[in-house]
Amino acid sequence: MRSAVLAAASWLERHADAINALNVFPVPDGDTGLNMSLTLRAAADEIAAESTPASTLGEVAAHAAHGALMGARGNSGVILAQWLRAVARTFDPLDVVTGAELGEALSAAADAAYAAVSVPVEGTILTVAREAAEAARDAALRTQDVVLVLESASRQARSAVARTPELLPILKQAGVVDSGGEGLRIVIEGLLMALRGDTMAAGAAPIAMRADLSSLHQEGDDFYGYCTEVLFEGREIDVAAVRARVEAMGTCALVVGDAELVKVHVHTPQPGAVLDLATGLGELVRVKVDNMQRQHQQFRAGPTSNAAASTTRPGTALVAVALGDGFQEIFRSLGATVVPGGQTMNPSVQEIARAIADAGADEVIVLPNDKNVVLAANQALELAPGPVVVVIPTRNVAQGIAAALALNPEEGVDRNVPALRSAADRCRCIEITTAVRDARLDSVDVHAGDMLAILDDSPVAAALTAEDAVAAALSRLPAANYELATVYIGAEGSTDGASRIAQLIGRQLSIEVETAVCGQPYYAYTISVE
Repeated sequence: MRSAVLAAASWLERHADAINALNVFPVPDGDTGLNMSLTLRAAADEIAAESTPASTLGEVAAHAAHGALMGARGNSGVILAQWLRAVARTFDPLDVVTGAELGEALSAAADAAYAAVSVPVEGTILTVAREAAEAARDAALRTQDVVLVLESASRQARSAVARTPELLPILKQAGVVDSGGEGLRIVIEGLLMALRGDTMAAGAAPIAMRADLSSLHQEGDDFYGYCTEVLFEGREIDVAAVRARVEAMGTCALVVGDAELVKVHVHTPQPGAVLDLATGLGELVRVKVDNMQRQHQQFRAGPTSNAAASTTRPGTALVAVALGDGFQEIFRSLGATVVPGGQTMNPSVQEIARAIADAGADEVIVLPNDKNVVLAANQALELAPGPVVVVIPTRNVAQGIAAALALNPEEGVDRNVPALRSAADRCRCIEITTAVRDARLDSVDVHAGDMLAILDDSPVAAALTAEDAVAAALSRLPAANYELATVYIGAEGSTDGASRIAQLIGRQLSIEVETAVCGQPYYAYTISVE
């Protein structure tokens, strides 16, 4: 087990760049391979540091699971960490693994992968995990040789990856496969090669033109209802079953814990159903229910009365993920604890959890500011049991700044969350970047070297100049009474270019336009329109 994980980590590192190239957008921000590689490397490092030749199988597996959770980065990394944790739980009581037990472990791992996301999508890493587990179970009926069982899982993983375009139209349109599924296939292949004693080639694997499907793992829009949090204890609690029932009750569902202690968080129109579930399974330890719908209505209606203000909760601290010195300074100036990270370098679960603790408040709001950081931010809640923490799933830094500006640090999360969500929802974000290869994205034909305009995470236009790309994106903005725009200048942008873009926006929308140098990589200009 020890040698297999270390070898698989090296094998995945060799293929990281090739997996990174599997972008759904032709810009260099598809970091699935890097995220998965850093996650598995964290597992390998903990095994190397904490285990000895005298360690049991269960101890080595536990080190792998703990290290992966601590180092999990991005959606794909968190899913891989959950996959490893399930394997570790299966191996924990064992001295030796048979083919049947390996099949059982891979099945548990597939179930954990599905449970890690609120809306499972076929044609992704989930499909590969499930089909590999099914092949392992079938092989275990014929042999108890773990190498033969893992060979069957590896073959089926390769087949499952090859069929992902049949399950996701965008992959079929681009003629590519899913990056997360390919990453898991490489992990299984690395484990197999180690067990067989195969020699692993050195150097980076060649890069193919493929697409990243990470955009399908983003959080969906939430609704305002009752923010319900319940901590309860019991015996032999089936956490997966609880999670399934809670997810059916509302949105923003989070269920963490073990067989004896479980914490539930969900936004639901029926908080009583959550309490009934908890009391039916054990004894309530702590309950908090906030009427977010009423709070949102009060916010939209205007300032609250003095009487209402007198009952507010303690103040709220802010944690924000940002990449680029300028963006980080903006968030710090707004009082946020900043976690460095973003495209190509998503922060780990542990880094986000540490920032929550460093915020030094009883109540904390986390702004991921990247769709690939949302899952890691939610996972960090498990490591931050002390404060009341709410993740607002901001998809880009423009949304994050809009939300941060709406924070009233003297109010509690019950009042701040509706305000920050509303501010983020009102913000439109245009990102301008240079395409690194030819591609067709929906109805947009993109050629290497084009300036690509991305509006709210969707590619909308390609042009020869940044100004033309911005003009095309502005024409696609939803109808609204916009009041302010800000042009954030990236490392590849220029003040002269930003000035021309600002004049263009001012003429086209008849609004005030500001500029700021932020130095973000990959995006020459990030434009916020509010």
